[in-house]
Amino acid sequence: MSKSNPKSKTTSQLLKSKNEDTIIGSGPRLKKKNLANIEEIESILHDLETEAAVTNPKERRYCNCMARKHPLFEIAPNCLNCGKIICTKEGLQPCSFCGADIIPSKDKDEIIKLLAKEREDLLLSPTPMTQSPSTKSKKKIVVKMNTGEKFWEAQDRAFKEAEKELKKKEEALKDEEFEVPVEGSSQTDADLENAQKRLETLLNYQETGAERTKIIDNAADFELPTHTLWLTPEERALNLKKQQRLRQEAEKEKERKLRGERVVEMSIKDGKVTMVEKYVSKKEQASEEELRLQESIKQKKAAEANNGNNQIWDYENDKLKWQKPVYFTTGSEVPVSSPEPLVNAKNRVQFAQEDAEDLIATLIT
Repeated sequence: MSKSNPKSKTTSQLLKSKNEDTIIGSGPRLKKKNLANIEEIESILHDLETEAAVTNPKERRYCNCMARKHPLFEIAPNCLNCGKIICTKEGLQPCSFCGADIIPSKDKDEIIKLLAKEREDLLLSPTPMTQSPSTKSKKKIVVKMNTGEKFWEAQDRAFKEAEKELKKKEEALKDEEFEVPVEGSSQTDADLENAQKRLETLLNYQETGAERTKIIDNAADFELPTHTLWLTPEERALNLKKQQRLRQEAEKEKERKLRGERVVEMSIKDGKVTMVEKYVSKKEQASEEELRLQESIKQKKAAEANNGNNQIWDYENDKLKWQKPVYFTTGSEVPVSSPEPLVNAKNRVQFAQEDAEDLIATLIT
């Protein structure tokens, strides 16, 4: 039984990180890295081929720490037969509790094929060209103090220069992102560029969520429906109170602007002090009478809604509310003619004249 290399990685770690290795540095470093990967793959292949074939119970490693003392064996954290938690000490050997294989033979063959293919790729892969480190020196910002200039003024100029350089770099990066080559044409599509710029602008608006438009309709604030036919007296009084309050707010705002009062917000950031004018609106508080009217209107509407839901239409009660119409004549009354008696009414069953005479003669005799 082979001893595990403490510097080697587990199979699960190798399978996770096989596609994350990037080629950085010179040729000798790359060769050392490839050799280390090949050694790790060979050690894991050796463990898969030898440790899984251990059948003698005395040669097995037993541990019941439930992955609390040793790390969890990530490639097979549980036994598929009994469910025991497997730690890295037990490894790929059969389960120490039930004796079943931790990894099925089919999955084990696939892992061996995958690792063998990875080893062949590392052995046959050519060494790429070495990447020369960039020798471009970073541009330094030099700010000289003028005679009689204060230190914080020079510092402010230095901060402004640094901000300009950062903005230039950001604009250059944005221009590189917007440059999308179109196959079959040397010139980029202008509509595509405009659409991408529009998309970036909308996404920026969505991220910041700042308010950029504001509609001020002063006429709508004062034109309240105080004289509407369908309003109740309380609703008309409430609208009148609101109209008076809005007019008072407008008058106070106008006086404040005439006096030249301004609210300035001072913020200190990155060693700089910025003064920003801030608009603070002063709104009049609703009076007690206005609040009382609102509450009474709300209660009446709720009561009406409840009464409307509870009422059920009854035909008999509704019929008692109305009276039958009585008609009056305006002119002379027309006499009603009596019905004339029926003369020479014919029977529905007709008899012959001779038969009727014989019948009468027999009745008389």
